Amino acid sequence: MFHVKQLPLFSRLKNPLITLFLPALFLLFPSLLWAQTPAPASGQAPASGQAPALSFGLKSAPPDLAVIFNGEIQKPVSTAGSIRNYQIEGSGTLRFSADSYTSLEYKTGELPVKNGLLEIKLENENGVLKRLGEYSTGSQPKSVYYSPDGRRLFVPLLDERGVDVFRFDEMSSSLVYEKRLSVPGSTALGFVEALCDEKRRELWVSNMVEDKVHIFNLDTLEYKTSLKTGGVLPKVIVQSPAGDITVVSNWVSNDISVFDSETKKLLRRIKTGGTPRGMAFSPDGKLLYTAIYDEPLIAVIDMKENKISSSFRFYEGEGAARHVIYREGKLYVSDMYRGTVNILDASSGKLLVSRRVGPNINSIVISPDGAAGGVRLFAASRGLNNSADYTKPGPDFGAVYMLKAEDLSLEERVWGRNQPTGLALSPDGKYMVFTDFLDKNLELYSIE
Repeated sequence: MFHVKQLPLFSRLKNPLITLFLPALFLLFPSLLWAQTPAPASGQAPASGQAPALSFGLKSAPPDLAVIFNGEIQKPVSTAGSIRNYQIEGSGTLRFSADSYTSLEYKTGELPVKNGLLEIKLENENGVLKRLGEYSTGSQPKSVYYSPDGRRLFVPLLDERGVDVFRFDEMSSSLVYEKRLSVPGSTALGFVEALCDEKRRELWVSNMVEDKVHIFNLDTLEYKTSLKTGGVLPKVIVQSPAGDITVVSNWVSNDISVFDSETKKLLRRIKTGGTPRGMAFSPDGKLLYTAIYDEPLIAVIDMKENKISSSFRFYEGEGAARHVIYREGKLYVSDMYRGTVNILDASSGKLLVSRRVGPNINSIVISPDGAAGGVRLFAASRGLNNSADYTKPGPDFGAVYMLKAEDLSLEERVWGRNQPTGLALSPDGKYMVFTDFLDKNLELYSIE
């Protein structure tokens, strides 16, 4: 039971009777035993010189990447859904690797483990999209917009009191945080979407908590004024091709607020027959195509008659039309419920192409005219929802997909982190940026 030869105290006791009763003595007074064999302090290496075991759960993109420790592939000790649990014995180098991706390496003591979880995403090895950097934002970056000259980025924050502004540094192809825009006298959270009015040098930002649109000077970033929408929970802001009217979709009141862009007067509100989200004008400004989030439906609004003139249901059953883009006689529509991107004929509403892209497709953007590589459509997938609460990280990472606009065939996918949501392309089509909604994060890519 006791190994006397290992304890200096025993070596000094010569009386056999004392040696016989020592085990009972240590049972009564255990501190005598502990004094002889001090344990290593927490976090220190054991007496043998080996590093303590490193345990972590791994959430990764791609989800099946290999974990290699000192040249040997490691197997998880267990799994919990998409999380693989590892226990690494000793110290050395961990490499995360997958075919067609650039590997990542960490020393065991430098792994960015947080609360027992390690999140790793790999970048494409030979893709067109090259990640340039990641940047911290305020809480819940809901969307992102380039200024018309491409020199600034605006990030409305759903869980903060304002809009984060970044400046694009052309020399280093990186972003520099500039400031946070806020509304004087307001403490409201809930900044959602934005619009740049280039003619009037204004930035319009919707706030769904106050049911207002706030306007800032696009150059000086100074606050100018606030407009009541008259509706409830405003979201997307779009301006007519002529720039004379600006419209705002109101999520809860199921209508659209129409403003005079110059005077800022609220002219009218138009009922949409459902929950309006994204909007797009026809080139002549006579029609407003409105995505109805309750179903796979585009409501076509006659802006002279101020009412719905027709509706395009692009398939039967459930759906959630979220964003819509008009381009050369076609409508590009994302459906968040089905995870699809769809192309409709803008005149007849006929469904031309429908492509399942990924779970929870939300924002879509299309490349500007003349962009290298032809016309492309980019779609953000926020990944699978957390089964208990969608505002918590889900079982996998989201992604951004680059599709050919003509047939929606996949050209490339880059992984995001937790819920890629906001998405924008630079005016020259050379850069893409997206937000990771649950990570307070902004990712910048070049398009080569």
